[in-house]
Amino acid sequence: MSITRVTPSEAQLAVINELMAAPYPVTLETFAQRLEMSPLEAARHLPEGVVDFVSGEISERFEEVWASLCEWEKATLFIIHSGNVFEVSAKLSTGKIARGYYNIMHKDAVVGGHIAYESLSACGFVRTPFMGRESLAVIFFDRDGNVAFSAYAGRENHQIIESVKAQFEADAKRFAL
Repeated sequence: MSITRVTPSEAQLAVINELMAAPYPVTLETFAQRLEMSPLEAARHLPEGVVDFVSGEISERFEEVWASLCEWEKATLFIIHSGNVFEVSAKLSTGKIARGYYNIMHKDAVVGGHIAYESLSACGFVRTPFMGRESLAVIFFDRDGNVAFSAYAGRENHQIIESVKAQFEADAKRFAL
């Protein structure tokens, strides 16, 4: 799926600018709700430099994108389901593709499971502030344009780990459209 950017209207840009400067928690879902569109559509409306979309089909590139996240010193995996937010901070582990899933089954993996990577439609490297602090996330979108799950750059003492930040930016350039 080729992702194209959308130029926001003046009204949409005003909402985007307000949320980018908000002192309260703002996520991609917040942008989507306020703009009355899916999170993927909202990401397409964000300014250049805020979101870098992975080029090509994410289902074909998932394994290499995930492997790059596994090189980070630490990540925080976010899964939001039915209004519940699950956060797991750890070094991510690689897996392998089998039976329609990307399977993370390493015996020492903090985060394990089975990712339905073929059901993903897009992936973006997203830079949005969160309560006035820098926030870097790799966001995976499902076929309906919703966030399937996200991997945020790891933190120590509330600061993004510098090596992770450097890897995030290098990965964004490597995988971007």
